[in-house]
Amino acid sequence: MKKSYTIIKLILSILVTLLVVALFVFFLKVIKNKNQTISASMAVLQGKIKEKEDSVNFSEKILEIKEIQISINDYFINADKIDTFVDYLEGLGSQLGSKVLVKNIELLKEIENTIAIKLSIIGTFEQVSKTIILLENIPYQVNITQVYFNNNIKEEKNEEDKIIKTTEWQADVSFNILSLD
Repeated sequence: MKKSYTIIKLILSILVTLLVVALFVFFLKVIKNKNQTISASMAVLQGKIKEKEDSVNFSEKILEIKEIQISINDYFINADKIDTFVDYLEGLGSQLGSKVLVKNIELLKEIENTIAIKLSIIGTFEQVSKTIILLENIPYQVNITQVYFNNNIKEEKNEEDKIIKTTEWQADVSFNILSLD
C-alpha cells in the first residue's frame, strides 16, 4: 500500500508540476501578447502624437506664411486702389511743407506689373529734396527713373515799392513702382 500511495503521490506531483509549467508557459504567452499589443498601441500612439505635432507646426507655418505674404503685399501697389496711393504721395509732401502734384499715372505694358508715375514737387529746396528722399524710402518697391530740379525766381513789389525776390523750387520726378494684378 505504501508503494501505491507513493506512486500516486509521484503521479500527482508530476501532474501538478506539468500543470504549473503549463500555467507558467500560458502566463508567459499572455504577457508576451500583452507586451506586443502595448508596444503596437504605443507605436500607433506615438504616430498620432507625431501627426498632431506636425499639424500644429503646419498650422503655425501657414500663419507665418500668411503674415509674410501680407508684409510682402505691402511692398506692391494694387492697381485698383491707385487713388489711395496718390493720396499717400500727396500726404508725403504735406508732411514736409511741400506740394506734391501727381501729373501722370500709366500702367506699363512692356514691363509687367509696373506702374509709371510722374510727380511735380513744389516748395523750398530743402522741402523738395526731403520729399524726394522720403519718396525713395517709402515702404514700396520704387525705382526712380528721372529727377529734374527747376528754380523759379519771382519778383514782386510790396506796399513800399520794394522788390522782393522769392525762390520756389520745383522737382519733376518720374518713377516706376511694382503693382499687383
